[in-house]
Amino acid sequence: MLFASDENEVSESAHGRTTTRQTKIYPIPPELLPLWAGAKHIIVVRRYGTRWEGKKSRRHLINFDEVHYYLSSLDWSASEFADAIRGHWLIENRLHWVKDVTLNEDNDIRRGGNAPANWAMIRQFLVSLGRMKCTHTFPEALRLMANQVEDLSELLFDLSSSDKPVKCLA
Repeated sequence: MLFASDENEVSESAHGRTTTRQTKIYPIPPELLPLWAGAKHIIVVRRYGTRWEGKKSRRHLINFDEVHYYLSSLDWSASEFADAIRGHWLIENRLHWVKDVTLNEDNDIRRGGNAPANWAMIRQFLVSLGRMKCTHTFPEALRLMANQVEDLSELLFDLSSSDKPVKCLA
């Protein structure tokens, strides 16, 4: 039986849901080392709590309990792994939320040929421009970008007098 070499637990409550994340680091068993060359740790992340399910008019809280496994060659603490894994999913969810909800990408009617790929690039381009505008929400960025050809040209083609890159991409 393997024992965790390090553990971390973080709980949060936000938007009416609760989540607890337990991160545990285990050494790789010697018999598996030849199969996973370079790997040093197995990371187990258990997430459990309550979250909303269903359409807005019929939403209800459900319990969830999920376990995810990771391999790593890094010598990090459980806290560092937890932050890195959480950071990855925050980036992933932040991008997909904008594309799916605000730009309605999942319900795109363009089918066949190059149209879906071309529109996906245009949507990603809009998201990038919106982030460069340093707005708090993507709808706010869309409102600011509407009919702002000179401002957008400055962002796109570096027509400003400054040689510094745009800093705000958060």
